[in-house]
Amino acid sequence: MLILNAYSRLVNPTLLLMMASISSNAHAEWSTEFTNSAYYTDDVALFSVTRRLSLKDDPTQPTVDRPGQGGDFVYEPGATLEWQGENKLGKLLMAMDASGYIFADQSAFSHGLYEFRLAQTFTNDAKISLHYNFVPDLFLGKNAFRQANGEESEFDEKLTNHYWSLRFDQPLTKNLTVRLLSRYGLRNYNEPFQHRDTQFWTLGPHLEWIINQDMELLVGYHYERGTAAHQWAAHFPDDVSYINHYASAEFKIRLLDKLTGIFIFDYETNAFTSRRINDEHRGASENVYQGEIELLYELDGSATVKLGWQHGSRKLTTEQQSIKNNNVWLGLEYVF
Repeated sequence: MLILNAYSRLVNPTLLLMMASISSNAHAEWSTEFTNSAYYTDDVALFSVTRRLSLKDDPTQPTVDRPGQGGDFVYEPGATLEWQGENKLGKLLMAMDASGYIFADQSAFSHGLYEFRLAQTFTNDAKISLHYNFVPDLFLGKNAFRQANGEESEFDEKLTNHYWSLRFDQPLTKNLTVRLLSRYGLRNYNEPFQHRDTQFWTLGPHLEWIINQDMELLVGYHYERGTAAHQWAAHFPDDVSYINHYASAEFKIRLLDKLTGIFIFDYETNAFTSRRINDEHRGASENVYQGEIELLYELDGSATVKLGWQHGSRKLTTEQQSIKNNNVWLGLEYVF
């Protein structure tokens, strides 16, 4: 049910108009990709945050105030529908992705993830691409809210996340490509946490280097600023506005004929910019270190088995101890 969501909610009409304005000839191809992965996480509250900490995804997921909510097994089905064609400018690609995280026991954390991509590659190999990413009703756990009379009550904290991304890829040499990325996004919370609604924008460069036929390196940096509107709870000092710096390095190497290893290191720092005197976020910052190892084994030309482990450590300056998180997974990817 998480995946069978109407894409009419997801696809930005402006992108479709842009695509329709570029005429394509009959040289078009359709392809589909299906993935199935099974995970174990030792912290259900941090699972989505750690899995999306990537240059290729949404590294600045919202702050989770109550980690340590127990472990669980998670199932991730996914599907991608892709169309490629040629036009007067070069090659045009359109893709729609749908996936979901389904938690075995703590089902409240189950949610879907959807993305629409439109990319134009020009005859000089430069590429411009537009992305729209949508995550509805992401459950963050229970959280406390202070009523106007001073009493505190617990509520489910959820948000719906949107971001739009524009990316420009320019080859510098045959093996070296630079990418410039920009994003604008919205994180809309449920009541009574609407004072945390956040608008954010991101800028950053990526560099892709094909070292040789067996090794590739991707490095990148993001600068992001998020501004939270908090007029709905002026009596409640809880401003999650922030400045974020994020850096990542991803090294891919073919170890054997059919075996490939991917090694990723991420670093992120969030500096909260609240000026409200009684706000626990005032003057605080969060530092995140995360590493990932994934092995890919090609069964044949269309099927790949994935085995991975991810370890993260995050610490707020207002807390004495850092929070650890581990995710392990086994998956199958099939393309036809």
